[in-house]
Amino acid sequence: MSSATPAVAGRRRLPRADVSGWVTGLGRSRAVTGTRRVTDDVWNRTASWRQRAAGLGGFVTPLGWIALLSLALAVVVGLDRSWSELTAVATALGVALLAALAWVMGKTAYDVDIALDSERVQVGDDALGRLLIRNRGSRSLLPTSIELPVARAVASFDLPALGRHDEHEELFAVPTRRRGVIPVGPVVSVRADPLHLLRRAQRWTEQVELFVHPRTLVIDSGHAGFLKDVEGVTTQDLSSSDVSFHALRDYVPGDDRRAIHWKTTARTGKFMVRVFEETRRSHLLLLLSLRPEDYSTSDDFEMAVSSVASLGLQCLREDRDLSVVTQAGHLRFPSGRGLLDELSRVELVPGSAAVPSLAENGVALVPSASIVALVTGDGADAAALRAADRAAPLDAFTFAVRCAGDQTVARRKIGRLTVLDLSDLDDLPRAVRTMR
Repeated sequence: MSSATPAVAGRRRLPRADVSGWVTGLGRSRAVTGTRRVTDDVWNRTASWRQRAAGLGGFVTPLGWIALLSLALAVVVGLDRSWSELTAVATALGVALLAALAWVMGKTAYDVDIALDSERVQVGDDALGRLLIRNRGSRSLLPTSIELPVARAVASFDLPALGRHDEHEELFAVPTRRRGVIPVGPVVSVRADPLHLLRRAQRWTEQVELFVHPRTLVIDSGHAGFLKDVEGVTTQDLSSSDVSFHALRDYVPGDDRRAIHWKTTARTGKFMVRVFEETRRSHLLLLLSLRPEDYSTSDDFEMAVSSVASLGLQCLREDRDLSVVTQAGHLRFPSGRGLLDELSRVELVPGSAAVPSLAENGVALVPSASIVALVTGDGADAAALRAADRAAPLDAFTFAVRCAGDQTVARRKIGRLTVLDLSDLDDLPRAVRTMR
């Protein structure tokens, strides 16, 4: 080895090809990064223009887009080929579009009030509403069209010309054939030219919700035999003060002196204190299955929701603790009306867990339940019900309500579980009465 090119121990010379490739790749990476920065900058700068273009799609009707494209084509071809006919067509289209623009533009000043006679109705009841529109401007307003979205449908009203401070009232009815939450509104005024080339929509109100509650039945307190008395359910836990007396024992320092039983103390010559069994307030846990496979028809599911609503309202009337759990989670409600509001929203959830898993989750969420009621359809067989019953606490009273329109009304036992088969909601009070 020559002394002019001494070797350096531990150092490896990188081939030239590797270096050039690395440099080339680095240059490409920087070029791509720079391009992305420019693209992002252009995208951010044109955000307002893109929003306006998106809004233009609702301003120009399909017929208007045809007119605009025809106008552009007529101008390009007419000027290029010197066709006077196409030039005349372009002129006519331009005049029509300008006239349409002048027709739909201009100030509109409305005060719009939308009110429902009741924001909560039971399924099948009439839901009436009122729409009041006032001209709050200083000049008369031309006739226009008013659109009121109701769920997936749109109701349209013709609003006549309104003079200064004039008002117009429209009454409407919302069909409530099915339980649910129906969005009503927002109220939109629509101005369109006679040729329907352009369409200008203005929003005047916010959306309101109409709660269509499930059908419910009143279960007399004498019929609600599954609800425990006011003392609650006794447990095996002992306490120095409660309602249910258990026994006497010797006094231990630290015991509450108010628990001393003086008659026994005088007779035995030593302090004796009373011991009580702890009691817990009656707490009803309602489990509603949202699994589509558990129901033969949608009417069976509606019967199940109505059964939960009826049992829950009766529990609240009796001033008991109530919890409602579904596969979708724990329903939160401050009152009976809140319970009905929440039940108005529940729907079948494909892929939901089976009934035994629902029972396990419900008991885990509400471990203090003294009564556990499972409400489902005829798709839940005896094995599933038995597995759900095993998930309930041993000291809790359990029963199940199976809803199906084509089954025979019956009461039967599966182990310790009482099963009530209903074919109609009207059978619920009589079925509950059998559990007294």
